[in-house]
Amino acid sequence: MLYPAPRDPQRLSKYKDYKHSLKFEGLNFPVQTKQIPLFEKLNLSISINVFAFEESSKGFMVEYRSPEREREHHVNLLLLEDADNPSKQHYVWIKNMSALVSHRTKHNGATFVCNSCLHPFVSQTVLDNHIPYCIQHEPQHVVYPNPDNEKECVLKFRSKHKQHPLPFYLMCDFESFLTPLEREEAEEERNSMKKLDEHNVSGFCCYRISSEP
Repeated sequence: MLYPAPRDPQRLSKYKDYKHSLKFEGLNFPVQTKQIPLFEKLNLSISINVFAFEESSKGFMVEYRSPEREREHHVNLLLLEDADNPSKQHYVWIKNMSALVSHRTKHNGATFVCNSCLHPFVSQTVLDNHIPYCIQHEPQHVVYPNPDNEKECVLKFRSKHKQHPLPFYLMCDFESFLTPLEREEAEEERNSMKKLDEHNVSGFCCYRISSEP
């Protein structure tokens, strides 16, 4: 938040002194998500990400990801929508991203969240290593299957038509049996690592399977 109030942050009177500190030329109110790039262009010290709740997955999605990553101020907003009137929307400030997506991890403690895929990481270092690869793609997030629904939680491969046929492949097996080793007591006392058995080959097989006649 740009101008945090020490008390009663919900009161509009706390922010009246800053009403002329931002530029809004060309913006229509209420501001739509597609106009946020214009707001960022007018206010060069601020970058904004917008998230929304997706009813189908019961999770959050990235509505807008700012291309600006080095600005002085960064703000994450949650776009709320009236279920009875979808055109009625409202932005709220996300004070804690870790708390917002805490359901996506079993980690007991604060996490460091990627603003592009909403994945929570256990340390800032891991997040910093992840970001350069993640931002190469469009914003996306993983949707986990419902563990209580067998039809959703079973992974199946259906694109068999995309497979490349192999002219042949080999099925190999190797068998051995363990033979106890004879050791002297003096040798056992000198070595902390002791060899107890050795593998002796008992047989092997290599079977060729081919689609060719």
